Amino acid sequence: MTKVKLMQTAEWPMKMHELISVMLKIQFKRSVEIYHSLINNSGMHVKIPESHLKQIKIQKVNINYEDGISLVAYHVKFNEDFNGLEAGAIARDIVKIRNGRWTYEDRTTRLKRGDRIYYWIHVVYDGLGYNLLDQQHVVTDFYQYDGTPVREADGNEIVCATPSNTKIFGNDTNFQLKRQNVCPGQLIFEENFDTLNTTRWTVIERFSDGPSYEFVVYMDNEDNVKVKDGILHITLTSLNDKYGQDFVRTGNLILEKCTGIAYTPECSRTPLGPFILPPIISGRLNTRSSFAFLYGRIQVRAKLPYGDWIYPCTYHYTFLITLESIDRHKTNITEYCDIIIALATGNPSLKSQNGQDLSGHILLGGAHVTDINQQSIKDNQLRLPNIISNTLWSSNYHVYDLEWRSGRISVKVDGEQYGEQQVPALYDTPVYVNLGLAVGGVTTFPDSCISGNYVKPWRNIGSKALYTFYLDEKNWIQSWRNADTGLHIDYVKIWAI
Repeated sequence: MTKVKLMQTAEWPMKMHELISVMLKIQFKRSVEIYHSLINNSGMHVKIPESHLKQIKIQKVNINYEDGISLVAYHVKFNEDFNGLEAGAIARDIVKIRNGRWTYEDRTTRLKRGDRIYYWIHVVYDGLGYNLLDQQHVVTDFYQYDGTPVREADGNEIVCATPSNTKIFGNDTNFQLKRQNVCPGQLIFEENFDTLNTTRWTVIERFSDGPSYEFVVYMDNEDNVKVKDGILHITLTSLNDKYGQDFVRTGNLILEKCTGIAYTPECSRTPLGPFILPPIISGRLNTRSSFAFLYGRIQVRAKLPYGDWIYPCTYHYTFLITLESIDRHKTNITEYCDIIIALATGNPSLKSQNGQDLSGHILLGGAHVTDINQQSIKDNQLRLPNIISNTLWSSNYHVYDLEWRSGRISVKVDGEQYGEQQVPALYDTPVYVNLGLAVGGVTTFPDSCISGNYVKPWRNIGSKALYTFYLDEKNWIQSWRNADTGLHIDYVKIWAI
């Protein structure tokens, strides 16, 4: 809902605190209809009239309504802001209600995606004038009157005011360009998790691998990945609880729905001495088989996990809510690149050996690279843009934004920009969306860091890192008890730029 700025020529009446809804709708084939509705305090919603007219859904804003309105005036300009209270390209005074609404329609003005509409509204109430100023909206998508989107696949030609740098890629093995004529500001991907769409999302089932080697096995079951009440929930469970006591040391685990390479350690493992099975089961899913893109703005509303050594993750990496390069699966790669939309550890208190705060109060985002062409794995995680919060990022839902352009990435949280990076051509590669939850691993947590009152038990270059983590369960499990260790995602949206 757009916040509005109200200017008035007299004191705003205290009673005038009900609903007035303004909806602009722009007709497809580049003609414009401006449709404003004043709605009474019954709470009634705007009804779009039945018609075959195609349109773009533009904007909905709210100001107040009370009986006593005698005039509503609409002033509109296209791709040029107002200079004061000038009339504009469209200037109409409406003095008569039609079907319970103050309505004006213009079916002659032609618009394209990317056009910017500037408008202000004047209302006369009980003889006094009130102005709604400085309003604007960018034309992005086309809709029928019934709310269904207009699709180019149906033979409709959609024209952009300016070309977009964003490219969308299909789901074949070569990731061929799927659609080239996207427009700036156009919504190209939207997932609200009303259901778990397995045509769009692949739920991963496989053991973790490099460079992070997270201490989990990813499985495709409702205990770890499910959609409920419009939210995607990814949760952690114990391998021993699922398969029996001490299964991590004595069991043989074959993943029946494995999405990795069959008959390899990606799909089946048997413990041997200190080389045990991962003690934790988690969930992960991605759009690799259905959707990838190059450049754009992605927004995710999510609640991050709480608990020692827990964090969001990706396919090869250790971070959730990331964009992963389609080149990730090529062999002989010495640098793994991904783009982190949101990363905060689950540890409520965590400091590096030199005192740097690494806890869940720190949010990171941006272009991330891991160099594995060395004896020890190194990455740029601690040098990424970051922001500190007085409360843990896992305490509430937040809206995470990342804008990715050629050579530049910027990150926001809850509308506040907290960082920008210049990035090399290494990142000019199509990516897909990854959502997941991980524990431990050998890249995210520096050696000798201190969580609360105990030191991280494993060494990242140690051959028994997983085993050492498991033996220290008495310490890390304390923070998991009676806590929300899951990752919860409300929506994912991506726009062209």
